[in-house]
Amino acid sequence: MTPYYADDAVTIWHGDAFDVLPELSGVSALITDPPYSSGGQFRGDRMQSVISKYVQTGTIIERPEFTGDNRDQRSYLAWCSLWLTAARHAALPGCVVAMFTDWRQLPITTDALQAGGWVWRGIGVWDKGNGARPQPGLTAQCEYVAWGTAGPSCLDVYLSGVFRQPSPRGEEKSHIAEKPRPVMDWLTELCSLNGTVLDPFMGSGTTLVAAKNMGRRAIGIEIEERYCEIAANRCRQEVLGLGA
Repeated sequence: MTPYYADDAVTIWHGDAFDVLPELSGVSALITDPPYSSGGQFRGDRMQSVISKYVQTGTIIERPEFTGDNRDQRSYLAWCSLWLTAARHAALPGCVVAMFTDWRQLPITTDALQAGGWVWRGIGVWDKGNGARPQPGLTAQCEYVAWGTAGPSCLDVYLSGVFRQPSPRGEEKSHIAEKPRPVMDWLTELCSLNGTVLDPFMGSGTTLVAAKNMGRRAIGIEIEERYCEIAANRCRQEVLGLGA
């Protein structure tokens, strides 16, 4: 296989994660934001396009859609269990896994992580602050990071379990569901310095940019070629960092 893009720190593969993951090895941290099929309480909600589900009315900037966001919980559990198993086979002993989810999919995500053979170790919280859409009762202003390790933990870092950072807006974001760069910097500290971060669903490449900036290597996989192009352009512009 030929990478879509490669430099001294980053390699991008255009394709399905299930085709690429068996070819990989030596992964120190799996940090990813998979399409977690939320954005609605009913089947009809989930089957809408991602633009209908996640883009606020009146938004002017157009961003490419992405696929894989219409599974129900049973199929999401099965799908995640499969790719998490494949990723674990590419992982070094003690490799950290950190995957995003929202409140609807949190129980399923923690089940999938364990079904994939990882040791579940806890939950991190990304607090979006006042930028979240208000709703009656308790506003859903947080997303969650289910994390664990491949076997016994080798970690010697102590990070806060809660990170507050507003969601990127307007021209700050290239992907409909893009996470803020500081949030990805926070999670990248879970990877050993000079280690390799893997993101099997890299989208616009924020995980890769964070890893490169913080002195880690990174591997990204993305099925949508338009996002491979966006991620490659972002990585070209990122200067190799010296680590946290």
